[in-house]
Amino acid sequence: MADSPRAAKDAPGVTSGSAVVRQHLAEQAELQRDENKPLRHVDPETGALTLYSSADAILEWVPKMPWELVTAWCKMPVFRVLLFHDKAAFNEGGLIRSYVEHVFPEGEDLLKAVLWWRKRVREEAKGFAIFEGGFDTTGVVHLTDAPRVLMDAATGEVEGDDEAAIQKKREVHDKRQKMDARWAAKGLSDDVLAKIQSAEHLLADKKRHGHEYMLKGGWVPQDVAKDLDIGAHNERCKKLQGR
Repeated sequence: MADSPRAAKDAPGVTSGSAVVRQHLAEQAELQRDENKPLRHVDPETGALTLYSSADAILEWVPKMPWELVTAWCKMPVFRVLLFHDKAAFNEGGLIRSYVEHVFPEGEDLLKAVLWWRKRVREEAKGFAIFEGGFDTTGVVHLTDAPRVLMDAATGEVEGDDEAAIQKKREVHDKRQKMDARWAAKGLSDDVLAKIQSAEHLLADKKRHGHEYMLKGGWVPQDVAKDLDIGAHNERCKKLQGR
């Protein structure tokens, strides 16, 4: 039986404010019981983590989420969420403009992460969030690009990585993990490995904050890089070096 127009209108969702979300969750407390939580599976050999959660439950709260994203993210553990005042703040300043960065150390299903967000935004149809997934029990993806899904509470619109994009990022992540194993097998000391990882974390942090690398110029801050065609500059430098 179809919902009445009023029921559909009053149903909470990703655009709802914190009061509506908290009230609804209190009324649906039975959904928080252990038997209703997503199934967690950890591959004993690789440590790969998969969460099997309800696609229907995600669509109830995020009805505009494309189906190809729902099917991918109902299995993806979320390890980090970045909150912005609105989409414009992200578009203008990138990840550095987030006012909250929260980490779920063990990984949570997307719906729980969405509800965590909406319980903290008082106004209806306010806020923009980026949810970052991970691949295994190591948690937050630092040294390669993490899978991301972006939600705009003002419109309810959702965009992000589908299964194919996630798989490409998974392959890069796995390759990086294997590189660590090869370095360890070659007998590199813990001190050397720590220095390598420290340098890579610094590099990843610069990229995450919108910095771009300019050949013969070094790292360029985001506010400067946006006015330059660094890609074209780097290509010209490579051609000159090849002569």
